[in-house]
Amino acid sequence: MSMTLTQRIERDLLRLLARREELPFNLSLSGIAKHFDVSPMPVRTAVQSLVDQGILQKGEAGRLSVVDEKLPELGELPNEVADEQEASLLDQLVSEIILRGLTQDEHYLRESATAEQYGVGRTVVRRMFSELSGRGLLTHVPRCGWLVRPYQEKDTIDYLAVRELLERQALEEAFDKLEPKMLKAFRDGNQHSGPGRPAKLDNRMHAYWIGLSGNRYIQAFFEREGAYYATVFDYAGLEPDATDSMVDQHRAVLDALLEKDLGKALQSLSEHIQAQRESVSGMIEHHKNLARLD
Repeated sequence: MSMTLTQRIERDLLRLLARREELPFNLSLSGIAKHFDVSPMPVRTAVQSLVDQGILQKGEAGRLSVVDEKLPELGELPNEVADEQEASLLDQLVSEIILRGLTQDEHYLRESATAEQYGVGRTVVRRMFSELSGRGLLTHVPRCGWLVRPYQEKDTIDYLAVRELLERQALEEAFDKLEPKMLKAFRDGNQHSGPGRPAKLDNRMHAYWIGLSGNRYIQAFFEREGAYYATVFDYAGLEPDATDSMVDQHRAVLDALLEKDLGKALQSLSEHIQAQRESVSGMIEHHKNLARLD
């Protein structure tokens, strides 16, 4: 897995703040989202990570401000090579955490032991644990360490059921605001496999209409729960045939929206989410077997 959109926003926002110059945008969720040309969802997660690190703080009505004494110097920030090295380390931590979670046993990770295991500083580990806590993979327990979230198949099925209801509602609320240019870009991002070419899967459409719906309760659900399952599904991966099938599902939703057929789009969206529900058991069982062998 490469660096996520949320991680890139956090990194680039921190670099802008470290310059200690006037920002080219308002320091608010909407201002940051507009600057990076993304939906508010990844911005909220990136900002929360900086709040957790003490670099930003939230005031009344959620207003953001910089904590100068916590802000690193620009020269202290990692370069692009270091970024990629940390992204690789984060991938390793995700793999370890998910495998531990699949065993159903209670596991605690400690910053000092993990730092020694991977040969990095505790500050780096703490920052990564905070990021993974934001994704729902870990929970910080004072004096105990970081508790690994155990994977429960029933929770996944229940999540997909609630996701279907809420994402359909989000799409209905966002329908009149959808831009054909964006829909076409998402469609172009979903490509079938071919000779010597793997399929390309673009999932951005989901965050697009969830953010565009303007429904903060729906957005809060996906921010709180969606990150965990997105990480698990990303780690578990899909077989080539399943990826091609998901490309078809995405295109069916997008084609219906481009045709302005909301009813057809909602039905295709439901079929897409239900298809994930049907494949969850087999997808996760493979990785449970890996965890048992570890």
